[in-house]
Amino acid sequence: MELVLLLIATLGIFFFLIGAVFYVLKSIGLATLAANKGIDLPWLAWIPVADLYIAGAIVEEMNLFGIRFTNLALWTPLIVCGGACLAPIPVIGWLITVGVFIFGIGFTYYLFDIYTENATIFTVLSIFLALWAVFIFVIRNNKPRNMDINI
Repeated sequence: MELVLLLIATLGIFFFLIGAVFYVLKSIGLATLAANKGIDLPWLAWIPVADLYIAGAIVEEMNLFGIRFTNLALWTPLIVCGGACLAPIPVIGWLITVGVFIFGIGFTYYLFDIYTENATIFTVLSIFLALWAVFIFVIRNNKPRNMDINI
C-alpha cells in the first residue's frame, strides 16, 4: 500500500513538473512572438486566459471552412472559455466541445503556418502528443511567412 502511494506521489510530482515546464515554454514563446509582432503587453502570455488573447492577437484572423474569424484576440478566449462553460450541457455541450476542438485545430494550424513550413506536422503532434507549448517555444524567434491560407 505504501509503495502504491509512493508511486502515485512520484507520478504526481513528475506530471506537475512537466506541466510547469510546458507552461514556462508556452509563456516564453507567446510573449516573444507577441513582442516581435509589436503587440502591446506581451507579458499577458504568462496569465491564463490572457494568453489566449495574446495567441489570438498573433494570428489576427483566419478562414475556417468558409467562416471568416476576424479580431481573434477577442474570439479565441471567448470561444475557448465559453465552450468550457457550456460543455456540461447534455448533447449541446458535446456539439459545442467538438466545435471548439475543430476551432482549436484550425487556429493551431494557422498559428504554426504563419511562422513555419512545418505547420501540418506541428499541428498533428500538438494534438496527439500535447507538444503545442514546445512548438510555440521552438518558433518564437521565427519571422512571419507571407502567405494566405484557407482551411
